[in-house]
Amino acid sequence: MFVKLGNWLFHYRNFLFPVFYLALFIPSSPVLTNTIIAESAGIVFILCGMLVRAITIGLVYIVRGGRNRTIYADNLVTEGIYRICRNPMYLGNILLLLGFGLFANSLWFMLIFFPLFVLFYVAIIKAEEAFLLNKFGKEFETYKKSVNALIPHTGSIGSAFRGHSFKWKKVLNKEHNSIYVYISGIVLLLLFKERIEFQLFIVVFLLISIVYGAVKWMKRHRLLEDKNQD
Repeated sequence: MFVKLGNWLFHYRNFLFPVFYLALFIPSSPVLTNTIIAESAGIVFILCGMLVRAITIGLVYIVRGGRNRTIYADNLVTEGIYRICRNPMYLGNILLLLGFGLFANSLWFMLIFFPLFVLFYVAIIKAEEAFLLNKFGKEFETYKKSVNALIPHTGSIGSAFRGHSFKWKKVLNKEHNSIYVYISGIVLLLLFKERIEFQLFIVVFLLISIVYGAVKWMKRHRLLEDKNQD
């Protein structure tokens, strides 16, 4: 049942997960009475989530989505950050949403929507594991026993970079849309919470949109391509 739920969530994840971001704007009691501490802690977790995603993509990136948005894998990837965590992109996303929940300082979000988000990812991981076990058998079993699903082996972080060079162009190429959404989301939350004036919101939003447009232009003209990238 959990695997079936995970397959369903994987198929519709691009439509379901934006709902969690919209939930940040639901009026709620605060998590912390000190807004500055809540926002600072939120930014730390958001940056950690972005960093985890960037390291994952910049070293060895894999695509698990096949045709019709179903779980798929050509081969079992155990290199890069996958040496210390089996699902680093999901870890990054969880850290991001935790960060946004703290930044919004929403008790409602942290008690209901964030745990639900984690539960959804657990279901997706179960569905992916069932697929990988069926396809790769003992190879995946061995890998699963030696590497945690979400909690990384921080003591072996150096092994993630062994034999690989970090490709920042690949990160920009694949992550520019997400980064634009994250920064825009932070600025929009600041406006919603009346932490900044509307005029400043417009100026900042225009600036980040200009940078985003420049990165899109670079991608269109293949300036972000790396002939050595994975």
